[in-house]
Amino acid sequence: MARIRITLEDDDGREINGDQERLYDLSLETKRLVDIEAAVEAFKQAALPELTAELLTLAQRQFVAEVKKGGAYVVMGRGASPSRPCTGLLHS
Repeated sequence: MARIRITLEDDDGREINGDQERLYDLSLETKRLVDIEAAVEAFKQAALPELTAELLTLAQRQFVAEVKKGGAYVVMGRGASPSRPCTGLLHS
């Protein structure tokens, strides 16, 4: 059985949320291409929503920290109003 270990790092190579282990088992009982493709697809369906949620949470924390420091205009772009929240739907 093969495993995939994922480590998130920032731009400086420091590990992000290092206390949370991201280890995914690939169920490879044979070495046929169709089995490998199925295992990779199962990995994507398991890992990508978790990683996306974690990255969005980290981005939200960073945004809130910037807003508290008074840098909301820089984070949201030039001319953006910090008083108007995003009301659109988020799609996964």
